[in-house]
Amino acid sequence: MIEKTLHAARRTLHARHTLLGLLAMAVLMLPAWSHAKVQMLDRIVAVVNDGAIMASELDERINTIALQFQEKGQPLPPPAVMREQVLDRMVLERMQLQLAERGGIKVDDATLNQALAGIARQNGMTLEDFAAALRQDGYDWAQFREQIRQDMLISRLQQRSVASRIRITDREVDRFLSSEMGKKMFEADFRLGHILVRLPAGASPEQVQAAKQKAESLVERLNQGSDFQQLATSESDGPKALEGGDLGWRPAAQWPSLFAETAIDMSKGEISQPLRSGAGFHIIKMMDRKGGIEKVVTQYQVRHVLIKADALTTAQEARSEAMRLHDSIASGQQEFTAVAAEHSDDPGSARNGGELGWITQGEMVPEFEDMMLNTPVGELSPVFESQFGFHFLRVDGTRDADMSEEFRRMQATQALQKRRFEEELETWLQEQRSESYVDIRL
Repeated sequence: MIEKTLHAARRTLHARHTLLGLLAMAVLMLPAWSHAKVQMLDRIVAVVNDGAIMASELDERINTIALQFQEKGQPLPPPAVMREQVLDRMVLERMQLQLAERGGIKVDDATLNQALAGIARQNGMTLEDFAAALRQDGYDWAQFREQIRQDMLISRLQQRSVASRIRITDREVDRFLSSEMGKKMFEADFRLGHILVRLPAGASPEQVQAAKQKAESLVERLNQGSDFQQLATSESDGPKALEGGDLGWRPAAQWPSLFAETAIDMSKGEISQPLRSGAGFHIIKMMDRKGGIEKVVTQYQVRHVLIKADALTTAQEARSEAMRLHDSIASGQQEFTAVAAEHSDDPGSARNGGELGWITQGEMVPEFEDMMLNTPVGELSPVFESQFGFHFLRVDGTRDADMSEEFRRMQATQALQKRRFEEELETWLQEQRSESYVDIRL
């Protein structure tokens, strides 16, 4: 997935180093900064189904992670631990990219360029300036583009495979809002640290007991003063192990229920006892907490056109039709409302000239939201793809809105969806890993 936390422009040496560190942290690219010329034979370090991960790929990714640690001033974990952690992450990435390819999921150059332009804007640059800044720091622009493409492919795969199965009913929202837990969970944001002691699918009682004992031992070490980030880096099987287990900030209601129900009463700095899930035993640390959600939010007035592929229309034909309609509006030949009413495959908005009403961030699927946030008011977006088909949109205006009961219900729905998504994603990844052929040859 695309990292949204790349920060302000690098116009001084300090800013350049900050950007470099954040890019490395997100593991968005393979570096070109090493000047060593070592002659060596490549070899396979892992086989993932019908694909292979080479030692050279692993070494390049390790170099990127090492750069992250250097930028943060953190000691590196032992080499063997580093190689195992990085390779495990690469295996999961490769497995998902293979699934995306088999599912026909693609990210075209126009969509990729729009995403890159959004990243550049977050850094206060044009796309050309951003590319030049990366090249100046020694990074390969083509490799950076391909890593972003891969992140987008994985995000789309997860949306198609996991998010599409999640349905939140009005009754669930009502129950959540009326519960004591629901009321408390809108009162705080948490920043959590995480350590996972993983269990394989169908673990034996002996494996469960061994994992539990290891988790309890880690809690004991933490309570005796061991550094959480260092222990997470060296011992955790979680997806953020190489970031010291830092899961970042999130409203309390959006954490998986296993975490939220424990964290809601934790104080800053407190360590939980091991929490059992299907993935293994989790240890969480309350790294920080703060007050509740904002009372005022920005909303976007958006209209769009959707063209779907179906039994009679291929994806390429749907894309071409969306491009044709987009260009007819951009050139002034047709009005947006007329095109939407006649051609859009979204019946709910087509009858209103493509009008979707006022949208709050978090309501739409990621591809739509990213485009909405990165399209200036009054301008036509490029054609882009989501799980529903091919869209283009126009943002007609923005406004700041007070938090209302409707907004509170929307926030509750999003929180339940995000919580369910993370729980389902963890299970889905475990299932896919167990069904894949993975041969580690370290």
